Amino acid sequence: MQDKYTAQEIGKALGVSRQAAEAKAKKDGWLYEEEPSPGRGGRRRMYLTASLPAEVRDALTAHEGANLPAVTTEETPLTEDQRRGALARADLVRLYTEALAKAPRKGVAQKEFIAAYRAGVWPKIKEVLGESVSVQSLERWKLKLRRTGSALALADTRGGVRIEPVLTVAHQTIITALVRHPNAPNIAEVCREALKAFKPAGLPPCSEITIRRFIEKWIANNYGEFVYSRKGKKAWVDECCPYIVRDYSKIQVGDILVADGHVLNFEILDPETGKGARMELVLWYDMASSYPLGWEILPTENTQAIASALRRACMRLGKFPRIAYLDNGKAFKGKFFTGVDLTQTGLGGVFQELGIQTIFAWGYHGQSKTIERFFGTFGELERWCPSYVGSCIENKPPRLKRGENLHRKLYQASGYRPLTLEEAHTAVAMWFDEYAHRPQRGHLKGQAPLDAFAPGAGPGLTDAEMLKLRLCMLSKAVRQIEQNGVKIFGRYYRHPFLHSLRHSVLVRYDDQDRRSVLVYDETGKRLICEAIPVPTNVHPAAGILGTDEDKALLASEIAYKKALENQVTADAREFLANVVLPETQHRMQLVAAKDAATAPPALPEPPAPNVKSIEAAKSAARAKLEAAPAYVPPAQMTTIVTELDRYEYLFNVSVRDGVPLREADAAWMARYEQTEEYAACARRRFEQLRTVYARRRMAANGGGNA
Repeated sequence: MQDKYTAQEIGKALGVSRQAAEAKAKKDGWLYEEEPSPGRGGRRRMYLTASLPAEVRDALTAHEGANLPAVTTEETPLTEDQRRGALARADLVRLYTEALAKAPRKGVAQKEFIAAYRAGVWPKIKEVLGESVSVQSLERWKLKLRRTGSALALADTRGGVRIEPVLTVAHQTIITALVRHPNAPNIAEVCREALKAFKPAGLPPCSEITIRRFIEKWIANNYGEFVYSRKGKKAWVDECCPYIVRDYSKIQVGDILVADGHVLNFEILDPETGKGARMELVLWYDMASSYPLGWEILPTENTQAIASALRRACMRLGKFPRIAYLDNGKAFKGKFFTGVDLTQTGLGGVFQELGIQTIFAWGYHGQSKTIERFFGTFGELERWCPSYVGSCIENKPPRLKRGENLHRKLYQASGYRPLTLEEAHTAVAMWFDEYAHRPQRGHLKGQAPLDAFAPGAGPGLTDAEMLKLRLCMLSKAVRQIEQNGVKIFGRYYRHPFLHSLRHSVLVRYDDQDRRSVLVYDETGKRLICEAIPVPTNVHPAAGILGTDEDKALLASEIAYKKALENQVTADAREFLANVVLPETQHRMQLVAAKDAATAPPALPEPPAPNVKSIEAAKSAARAKLEAAPAYVPPAQMTTIVTELDRYEYLFNVSVRDGVPLREADAAWMARYEQTEEYAACARRRFEQLRTVYARRRMAANGGGNA
């Protein structure tokens, strides 16, 4: 038997045309070598005998009359499918032989037998061998069965033939070097470049399909090296490196909070610039229940955003977490949190102050942070936002692509725009709430995050814990009290307690919740008041040109000024009447007495001033001044609309701030506490607050722990 055959020779052996043999060779990927055609120009393909399927080699053997031994099962172990196919072929050959022995005309019998087979006369054999059985196949199997005497010799062993490799070690070295190139050329480019490199190296050429098959096999056996060399370590970690399987049943709600930042894929209006920008979402996420706790949105990921988000997460959790599992970024490892390099100053990090242990994730190991998978799900909200910009260049919306004028016009005509910061917070909160009620797979096993979170949530932070959290987490700034209060965020914040003070104070505030600020003394230990913003939208001529709202706002501002004026005037008038005037009259009497002594006629000596009565008047004036209410009456507060608002205001003044109430206000509070509205809506809340404030005062006086 020859080592190589042309397509025409193989076609004759199979009983088909040359074109059919070439088509079969291309389909099955037979190995070949090209050599000059004898007698005429051009080149022809010579197919290697060792790479041909077993049935083709058997047909060549039968055609040439050669005695080529068949592949035995001892050299090539058979799979169960190959064994079953061999036995089915042997049964079909036996039936075929019996049918021909009984038939007077062999040709007609062959056609009838094939027709009967394809009609399903032997369904079990057809189920194994399929439709592709012909007379040529049956003759070939009969010849092999007669020559070997073994039914297993009819097994289809394609793909299991061992042949000497066409590619030498030198070939393989060149190919693998090109495949691992860091510029990541595609496989077709590698094949073409390898063929160019073979000739200068003095290596014999081969076909592109041979190189491609070698590359595919090499990649399958060296996938880790393939990925690392072409894509880098990060890709190798994500695609090849084994990951640790965690058992989430070993942790409870609040044991581990995972934090990370995510660049939002929609635009938000920057309050400082007024332009749309992609901002950063910092989120704290409970690992045990997959529940999103606290978050913050800022232009960049920084320690203020992380602190604000952690504060809200602790308040929502109802307790301090045991472990904070953090990103490896600079903001999370800042001195503000970890306390690094602060030991010599006596200051510790926030986590140390709150008793929270920290774990930092490995760099470029996204699978170590469960929150990364959550951000993928969070893309659902981002894609529905009107200002969505896409997560990468490939999936950005058409309005941002070149030449898409119609989509840009449609975007503008629909009134779409970047969200404001408040709208973004609202949208995120609504989606988080929906996600928390959504059943999850994985370690939750069909539970919703809220169902898993609720049983393990804390009872709520105590007053001492809230104070510690406030001192650690709120941003702070030193400000000077001015005529209109303290100025921060470019606007003034006021409180009646501040109008007569003119010294530096420490202001603590939430970066996003600007409805009020907390004003402390310079030491930061004593809370002075909670200041609210000064209205800046008062109409210059509200009484004539303004709306009803403008008039009401102007009236409230005038009432506020009048209340302060009345308070100061009353105090000054009382002090004048009780202290200043008696002292002045006494001095005048002394002067008059002295003048009378120098006059010619002796006048009776004036009575001695009643010093005791003057001191009593002074004491009475001071007592009355101290007894004056140190708060704005509820009737002058425009923010008080309902009776519940009035009660809450008086409660904060008397119970929280410790300011004595006027007799009328105290009597009104007592009457309101007997109403059904108070019992149904407010009793439980204010009783709890009363307990909390009592603990606070006890702690401040050193009488116990809060």
